[in-house]
Amino acid sequence: MENYSKIIEDPLSDINWSHYWKKGLLELPESNGSKDWDNIAPKFKKWMEKDDYPEKLLDKIKTSPNYSVLDIGCGEGVITVPLAKMVSKVTGVDLSSKMLGFLKQRAVKEGVYNLNLIQGDLINISEDSIGKVDVVIASRCLNGIIDIETVLKRINKIGKYVYITLRCSDALKSEKVFNILNRKYPQYPSYIYVYNLLYQMGITANVEKLECETVNIYENVEEALDRYRWKIGDLNPAEEKIMRGHLNEILIDNGDGTLINPYENPDWILIWWRND
Repeated sequence: MENYSKIIEDPLSDINWSHYWKKGLLELPESNGSKDWDNIAPKFKKWMEKDDYPEKLLDKIKTSPNYSVLDIGCGEGVITVPLAKMVSKVTGVDLSSKMLGFLKQRAVKEGVYNLNLIQGDLINISEDSIGKVDVVIASRCLNGIIDIETVLKRINKIGKYVYITLRCSDALKSEKVFNILNRKYPQYPSYIYVYNLLYQMGITANVEKLECETVNIYENVEEALDRYRWKIGDLNPAEEKIMRGHLNEILIDNGDGTLINPYENPDWILIWWRND
């Protein structure tokens, strides 16, 4: 009789998910590396005004009036400020001073003052620097983190509840923008790497797709082109000409002089767990 104790093993425990995550990121084109968030902050703020993602995520987060929250990569505060109205205190961390400036303006406008804002890199966040909180949120900010395992272990020590969101798919791929520009599509590592890494850490996480219905509206083709520059990096003159032609073909007249891009609706995966 065969010894099934030797045959039945968990193959997931033998795969170095952290390695493959790093490998995938390091193989991305250079233009998809670090972003100048200070430079893009004003435009990003405008883009987020049309995004229903914050509402979808907030509906999933467990809150209580006495809870403390850490919002990592808080940006201009689309999650931070409404969340602060539901809990006792929110600490927001972001690398961009301009993003934090917009967050402060939003908070004052909405009468929110229970915020502690920190300018810094999320890779430096730890229990020693933050302390314990009830809820940790890392919203759309971990996709480009090379040492994802270290960050996950640190935020797991900080929060009772942890919520992270990662790419599910990218509208740019279905739109075949990279084909018309003769560029290689930058395939980011799958969210499933993170889920399996958490599994190896002894965490059985919950996974669900956020059903967002955002439709981006632009005043003109140049505004739409600006967003593509942000997503895929600088365009040379020949590529800009190609992209303008492409946008003139796909953008839909909204009936009031504005334009809609029907392809810009990337999906997001929510991964969350509770530390008992």
